[in-house]
Amino acid sequence: NSFYDGRVSEAVVSTQSTGVEILMNPLEKKGCEVMIASHNEFSIQYVVERMRQANISPSEGGIYFGQLLGMCDQVTYLLGAGGYNSYKYVPYGPIEAVLPYLSRRAYENKGMLKGSKKEIELLKGELKRRRYGLLPN
Repeated sequence: NSFYDGRVSEAVVSTQSTGVEILMNPLEKKGCEVMIASHNEFSIQYVVERMRQANISPSEGGIYFGQLLGMCDQVTYLLGAGGYNSYKYVPYGPIEAVLPYLSRRAYENKGMLKGSKKEIELLKGELKRRRYGLLPN
């Protein structure tokens, strides 16, 4: 049984949650800024909820969200639409340096890659909305 078995390990979520809790006090006092670089929707939802509980502004609270371009795009777009500071990052460099990194990210997130059908449906809906000038729900 591999550590990356297509599901995010509870240990990873627990570690990320603990890290967020350690940073909450300085964040509430505006003593630091942090980038939550995660493709895990549960971890991101946890941070958003903690921000709400601590009355930390989505756009001015010093918390930023980042995901690799092409992975978990629907989450990044929803964060941006909600006023959160959300970013996509693109690794660059020689192919022999970048390919192993991208391979690890794809392997770690293979469970999410199976969910690409959800992303495709969301993209189709967005294309229809833009084509016909419909307002988002």
